[in-house]
Amino acid sequence: MEQQEPELLLDLANLRINDQPRFSTKRDGIQYFTGRAQAVNVTTKSTKLHSFHLTTELLRRSRARSKRPFDYFHFQNPTSWLHRMRSPAPSTFKTSAGGKFGLDRVHISLIVLPAINKIVQYKDRTIVASSVVGGYPDEPEESENAYNQPGTLVAWKGLEHVVIKGHSRKHPFPKNYTVNDVAIYPTSQISDDNEEAADHIILSTGNDYKLQLWQQSEDGSYAQLPSPPRRGYKQAPGLQPIDITVKPGGGMFAVSGRQVILHSERPRRNGGHPSWDSVELSLIPQEGNIHRSGPMKWGCGPTGSLLFASSESCGDNSGVGYHKAFDVRRRTEYFKFDLSEDGDALAVDAFGEKAAFITVKRNDDDMIEDEDRTNAQRTLRIYDVRRMDGRRQAEVAHQVKLESSEVNCASFSPDGIYLAVGKLDGRTLVYDSRFMDELLYDFEHHGPSLVSPGNDSYGITHLEWRVLHQDRLALVTGGPDGCVRLWQPHWAPRITEQGRIIAQVNADVGYFTIGDRFQGEHELVVGDGDGAIYFFDGIGNI
Repeated sequence: MEQQEPELLLDLANLRINDQPRFSTKRDGIQYFTGRAQAVNVTTKSTKLHSFHLTTELLRRSRARSKRPFDYFHFQNPTSWLHRMRSPAPSTFKTSAGGKFGLDRVHISLIVLPAINKIVQYKDRTIVASSVVGGYPDEPEESENAYNQPGTLVAWKGLEHVVIKGHSRKHPFPKNYTVNDVAIYPTSQISDDNEEAADHIILSTGNDYKLQLWQQSEDGSYAQLPSPPRRGYKQAPGLQPIDITVKPGGGMFAVSGRQVILHSERPRRNGGHPSWDSVELSLIPQEGNIHRSGPMKWGCGPTGSLLFASSESCGDNSGVGYHKAFDVRRRTEYFKFDLSEDGDALAVDAFGEKAAFITVKRNDDDMIEDEDRTNAQRTLRIYDVRRMDGRRQAEVAHQVKLESSEVNCASFSPDGIYLAVGKLDGRTLVYDSRFMDELLYDFEHHGPSLVSPGNDSYGITHLEWRVLHQDRLALVTGGPDGCVRLWQPHWAPRITEQGRIIAQVNADVGYFTIGDRFQGEHELVVGDGDGAIYFFDGIGNI
């Protein structure tokens, strides 16, 4: 009987930068962590793995609010290491849920290289946008990066995936760009031979300063559609298009670049591909080049024709910001908000009546990338936007000073009463938007951090409100402990069920999305900080 060779795993308990790698024989996999650019040679007598040379590179996300370095590699099969580095397509395998969370099944898709920026679902399709090593905007005299590979935009139908080959170039050397955001644009197009794939378009933005549109072909691949005019997409450092927001009900969408770029679909005749009218909405004064458009939210109900937008700094510490509401029917500014600070986050309630702006004011000596951010003062303000004049409803009751920790996201509950604010420090603050003088809840992910050594923690990267059975409200958050947790505002803060874990992954949560199983979507899809995608089904009512 042939003797089995030892299985190898780096012992990470005492691993430090510049330490020699340590091995144990626990399972057939190799893990290596580092927080700085560094090369390591690993050799073993095992015929499974002779030697390899691994270089890690810090990769930062495009936005200051959501930057995430990628410096972790996990290889299930060491013998295929070089092949997977050359062709980093996702692989999907099935694993048992173990009954820990009452799940029917969990599917995990391991992606080598990317750091996950966004996940969206539409019926039985899941689309993931990711970063990639060397995927930054073009720089003078840059050289080819051997680890810059395709795979930054991936689509699943059920559990079958396809890599969408976009946001790349061929000359002067091949390069793949980070995909900053992805969104689904529903379309009314009907195709007799491809009806299932013709009811939506995928929108994506990348560090190549491009907005790209995709539609699935009959063979399952994705074909690129003609893009809207490139008006407004200025190629300058820090001004690449990032956020995409689609108007509820379709018809138009907006992209954040230097200004807000609005794309409206033209009426289609006799089928064919959609065409677009594009206009640049002026959020920032034309002079200077130190700001860009940032958070954007659509109104609804009485504000259904309005798009709210804030600016954010682009490499300066001026502390100046611009905040406006645009009338998309007239394609013009409707009113300004009496704010002059940099935008951090933005939320609009489901009735289109209240808008929450979180802004940051920095002292003169405070830099944008100040890690402790102790000199930055953040303020939460709520406006009654039904009045259409940009004035605060009640300055004292609706203006709250926050701690200096950066805000990643904010969202009103479906009934418009509660406002949740997700922060960089791993906490979620919940306010009653009618009585802002008192904080209702301070929810925190108390579990041990699963952020890879050398990486920064990005706290609460995403949150979603849900309505449970008997119309009870719940808040779902993803945090640095690798857990997706459920909180219920009607319960006491310290009740043991508060913060119940509904899913857990192997690293900090990068992004998650909750789907509608009656529409063929997965109940929960989670992307972790190490590049793995988890599909959860059988969770129940969340």
